[in-house]
Amino acid sequence: MSDRFVLGVPLGRWQTNCYLIGDRDRGTGVLIDPGEGGETQVPALLERAGVRCEAILLTHGHLDHLWAVPSLARELDVPVLLHPDDRWLWDEPAAAFGAPPELLAAQFGLEWDPPTDHLDTVTDGQRLSFAGMRFDVQHNPGHTPGHVTYLGRELADVPVGFALGDAEAASEDVLFAGDLVFAGSIGRTDFPRGSIQDMFRSLVDTVLPLEDTTLILSGHGPDTTVGHERATNPFLAEALARLG
Repeated sequence: MSDRFVLGVPLGRWQTNCYLIGDRDRGTGVLIDPGEGGETQVPALLERAGVRCEAILLTHGHLDHLWAVPSLARELDVPVLLHPDDRWLWDEPAAAFGAPPELLAAQFGLEWDPPTDHLDTVTDGQRLSFAGMRFDVQHNPGHTPGHVTYLGRELADVPVGFALGDAEAASEDVLFAGDLVFAGSIGRTDFPRGSIQDMFRSLVDTVLPLEDTTLILSGHGPDTTVGHERATNPFLAEALARLG
């Protein structure tokens, strides 16, 4: 028996989408990108869903995706998975803005104290298993050097609860896309260590090979599908024209 689900919640001033994927029968789930406010909203979400967290998966190291990780990793006592090429942002998130470390406290009131003893790594091609479900990792540099996506496998018809989206059920594969691709757009590449050429290559290698029906759950904004983005997203068209 299985009572699997996907829940999405936009968090904080940047409205970063945090996802909880779980199985109520197993009583376990996995979190992706718990941003600002997640330190209070995520425990409540876990309680409502009736699952305990097995791990926190990060698509990349920008602060809006990372904010609640220190408190949650310690409170839930779970590993945090991040690509090593974004370790510099784990150590000092203000570097994403090209700013000194003091910015976090002065502008955001955040005293950064990363739980490095909980930190683990993910690598390109790695296969993960949480809550009885499979997630394939793909490295997608461009937005940040260590950006990754998690492709959830065999999720057809799993209920999706996401206030910003239209999908009521998952596709066979679901791309948890972080800031690689959004509905009608892509992640910025003008931050430190971003690269538009790397971004175009990542779009061609990660998004375009997927089936049109594949649901995309991005780091910001509503859900979409690969087919819709293939037909309408100008950045995917440009990536294909340049590199396809």
